[in-house]
Amino acid sequence: MKLIPADAMRRMPWKNGGGVTTEIAIAPAGATLDNFDWRVSTAQVDAAGPFSRFVGIDRSLAVIAGGRLTMHRADADAEAVMLAPGEAPARFPGEADVHATLDAPLSDFNVMTRRDSWAHHAEAIALAAGERRSLPRLHRGMQWLVYCVHGLLSIGADDVPQGAAAWLDAEGDPDTVVARVGSVGYLVALWPVG
Repeated sequence: MKLIPADAMRRMPWKNGGGVTTEIAIAPAGATLDNFDWRVSTAQVDAAGPFSRFVGIDRSLAVIAGGRLTMHRADADAEAVMLAPGEAPARFPGEADVHATLDAPLSDFNVMTRRDSWAHHAEAIALAAGERRSLPRLHRGMQWLVYCVHGLLSIGADDVPQGAAAWLDAEGDPDTVVARVGSVGYLVALWPVG
């Protein structure tokens, strides 16, 4: 297991230059926005605008804090999707033509996996003090990334404070998340496909 404190996360421009993202984790190590297998990040969104396009990538997006974001897709049959803080992430293909509107500045949480080699499932969690969530390994090579938005989570003997993450990439890693206090966060399961 690797703990990722907030001050170790890399800040960089969005692919389309429209803002700044904070990269929580990327694989393989040293990968770029053009050749990653998977990437987990947050971003501050201050204004409406287009999403960066990522061909061959599956995405999940959730709002962490602030206003509500509405995703408008150019597809004729796609309905607008509204996301509010704490709600389940929305899944969409990275190559989709998406424009976002918002009612106030916000922070978001983003998961991306290269469709032909990795898959993911992201979910929002809200745990009361002492509540537990298991991290089962349902697929060969499955890894977990746990991100704490608010509160204090614990994995094994290690604490994951607000703004930090833990990457569980080995079979022997702990398999339970415990909230030390009332906590909000995201669980991301990642596994190789094909």
